[in-house]
Amino acid sequence: MLQVLARSATGQKLSVYTSIISGPARPDDVDGPEEFHLILLDNGRSAIIGGDYAESLMCIRCGACLNACPVYQAIGGHAYGGVYSGPIGAILTPLLQPDLPDQHMLPQASSLCGACQEVCPVRIAIPDMLLRLRADAVKVGKSHPAERAAMRGYTLAMTRPNLYRMGGRAARIGSRTFARKGWFRRLPPPLDRWTQRRDFPSFAAAGAQSFSEWWEERR
Repeated sequence: MLQVLARSATGQKLSVYTSIISGPARPDDVDGPEEFHLILLDNGRSAIIGGDYAESLMCIRCGACLNACPVYQAIGGHAYGGVYSGPIGAILTPLLQPDLPDQHMLPQASSLCGACQEVCPVRIAIPDMLLRLRADAVKVGKSHPAERAAMRGYTLAMTRPNLYRMGGRAARIGSRTFARKGWFRRLPPPLDRWTQRRDFPSFAAAGAQSFSEWWEERR
């Protein structure tokens, strides 16, 4: 496990942050502690054992899923608002701290590309649990009305090609009007929570070829 941890985290043969504890000093030891006390902090983990998310407790904290996650690379750890960030944090934080506001939104911070599970040394099924947490939030009514409206709008656009293309043209016009040097400095509510901390990339400029147009031309 020590080899798997270090190689998955930093590519080293052995990490420099692993503590090896041998207990109190023996009679022939030159120095060392007189007593040894080990405190195990449960912090809600026992409630996860035996449930649908027990596999998340297999995490060895190597950070490989963070390094591979395209979402984590874009927004950084502070955006997750918990001790554990990245894909595994989006599972553990809502489970360990369910009463904190907006914790049910963390599983939404994933593209479900599967890179996290691919690099995980213990092969935790992170994408499956993220999907399950999303479904759980909907079942208990934690999804925000704005989120439900956005999903309905997204479904409407994605199932109507002409409407989708019109939205793309509108986004190009908006980029040309409001973006500066390829970036939006401010977005309207509720999207302004993103631009409070970072800029948002603009869409393709008006007149530029969209992916759909590129695909139609080459397929």
